[in-house]
Amino acid sequence: MKRFFAMMLAMTMMGTAVYAAEKRETVTAKYVVQKIQVDDYSVKMEGYNINGYNYMRLRDVAEVMTDKSRDDCFKFDITYNADKNLIYLETGKAYQGTEGEEELVVDIDDKEAILSDTPVFVNGEMPDEGMEGYVIDGYTYYKLRDIGDAIGFHVSWLESKQRVRILTAPMAARKPVIYLYPEETMDISAELEYEGDLTVTYPAYNNGWKVTAKPDGTLTNHADGREYSYLFWEGEGYGEMDFSEGFVVKGEDTVSFLQDKLSAMGMTPKEYNEFIVYWLPYMQDNAYNLISFQWENYEESAKLNITPEPDYMLRVFMAFKAIDKPVVVPEQKLPVLEREGFTVVEWGGTEVH
Repeated sequence: MKRFFAMMLAMTMMGTAVYAAEKRETVTAKYVVQKIQVDDYSVKMEGYNINGYNYMRLRDVAEVMTDKSRDDCFKFDITYNADKNLIYLETGKAYQGTEGEEELVVDIDDKEAILSDTPVFVNGEMPDEGMEGYVIDGYTYYKLRDIGDAIGFHVSWLESKQRVRILTAPMAARKPVIYLYPEETMDISAELEYEGDLTVTYPAYNNGWKVTAKPDGTLTNHADGREYSYLFWEGEGYGEMDFSEGFVVKGEDTVSFLQDKLSAMGMTPKEYNEFIVYWLPYMQDNAYNLISFQWENYEESAKLNITPEPDYMLRVFMAFKAIDKPVVVPEQKLPVLEREGFTVVEWGGTEVH
């Protein structure tokens, strides 16, 4: 009896189910090898591309999250109820595997994929959107993003690195403010594509800001007719902070460092003074701060679309860590803003613990 149950469980880990194939959707699946970054670790996973989406085995994802996730709550185990033909996922529990399960060698040839009829439950409940899976050679494959939505980790595509990113710890984007400086008074719209949740906006975002901007940066918000100095937002998102280059600065030297670097990048005294006034209380009492300004990775996680398109835009997003002792890090090269034509300046940051 125990052997029979173990066999049934093993079949489910592979995604095997009893089904009438001719009654369900059949599509073509193409073999893929996908680079995936899980928090601070990089792995490769085999799977199949179906209708333009990459599908991975549930078992493989469970193994990776158990091995690589820095937060135990995003690990999950898998069990199967053969009588009810149901798959159960339990979060906060390392994947246990099944007795006798073998290493899978994925076939690189195109395969026939059949829509699965086995529902998936997470902690006893079915995910709001459900999880669509396909059976290929007796194994069931699911969209990685659907698995992430069900378990609670964040999945995104890094275009610049051509890899999938899985992040388990949200990052607070603090006080990004956006200054708009057109050459002449004009109507401007700004939209933010943010990988996360906006927690505060001022003026209210309402699916985008629409303002009339003057050359001195004064804004009139179309929604309420009031005057503003800049657009403000904060959020809880999943941007990846890169500290491979940067600066190590004593806490007591924070003011002079920021004055020098921000002005060198082309920020005005008004802009960099507002930056310093906000961040100084978080930095000046630390023994040292490891500081790195984020560029491409910030753009990927918080895309800013301005219409009409500005001539020049500088988006300064500072990430820093409080450290007890200095460390050696290559010095970061910083861009310089040319303030000509329609110019946009943004600043914000985050503290990484």
